Amino acid sequence: MSDFKKFASSVKKKKFGRIYLIHGNEDYFIENAVGLLIDNVVSENDRSFNLDVFDGTESNSDNVLSSILSFPFVGEHRLTVVRKFDKMEKRYRLDIVRHLPEVPESNIVCLVAGEIKTTDDSYSQLPSFAESLTFNKLKGEELTGFLTTTSASLGKEMEPGAVELLVELSGDSLGDLVSEVEKLSLYAGDKDRISVDDVNTVVGKSRTFNIFELQRAIGQKNSKRSQEIAGKMLETGEKPVYINFMLTRYFLSLMQVKHQLGKGINTKEICTKVFGRWNPYVDEYVTAARAYSIPELRRAIAVLLDADVKLKSGGYKDADAVVLSLSEILGADSAGNA
Repeated sequence: MSDFKKFASSVKKKKFGRIYLIHGNEDYFIENAVGLLIDNVVSENDRSFNLDVFDGTESNSDNVLSSILSFPFVGEHRLTVVRKFDKMEKRYRLDIVRHLPEVPESNIVCLVAGEIKTTDDSYSQLPSFAESLTFNKLKGEELTGFLTTTSASLGKEMEPGAVELLVELSGDSLGDLVSEVEKLSLYAGDKDRISVDDVNTVVGKSRTFNIFELQRAIGQKNSKRSQEIAGKMLETGEKPVYINFMLTRYFLSLMQVKHQLGKGINTKEICTKVFGRWNPYVDEYVTAARAYSIPELRRAIAVLLDADVKLKSGGYKDADAVVLSLSEILGADSAGNA
């Protein structure tokens, strides 16, 4: 992890190496490293000219060499990324490696691989100025410490037992674990701490029937699935007031996303403008916002606000509030009812 921090710091300061070999069994760090290079080496406006990304299983050395030996067009740097370099035919790998000393100083080459034997000719013959970065899965205290730090960056403190339970339930894939921490942060709402109970609710056995799955079903306009999930949540003791509050917030966010889409704003900017930070559900929000018209979104918000008043005043029985609201929002003709 320290190697990743050093790499990230250098790249963000625009201090680039010429040749990178990025490899290992932890896709989370590998993908983030490649993403950092792309974001910092080539501007968005220049990427159609100065960025080439190859799949090693589908490419030969001629195609790759044409890219890495060509000078940048207009921009300062040219970046060539070869994914699955370890899956490329060995003769192509050796051909590429032999020509790496010829790469112009303006160009940057990133070779991406899984677990490799560095004694293989394809890697042992890399030029001396190449940087080899190995990113393998975190274990033990290093893993739990990373998750604790990730949670803190989202403004939440994770109880020690919650971190350990998360790893037990989700495995050691860092990408999956970070995604779960982001979900837990959203679930915690205004709370400062993520508890063991939060992990059990969001990640544990009830993960199929939680607020995020309910929002997904509603976003798809799937009335039958929405009612099923809501019913299971109520059976397991979830508070109707909480469900109503989360759904109101969901539709208010959809309305904001809808307006941003109308302005032609891209996904990254939508995250900043609507959520204030990266949201792991942003693609689902965008899809749902496109599925609903503005009048439908306004009606859904009105239904949920009315339900909130009735729940707090006794106008609705707790068990009926969510079911009736979903029926009004989705109706009987929504997808999934056939």
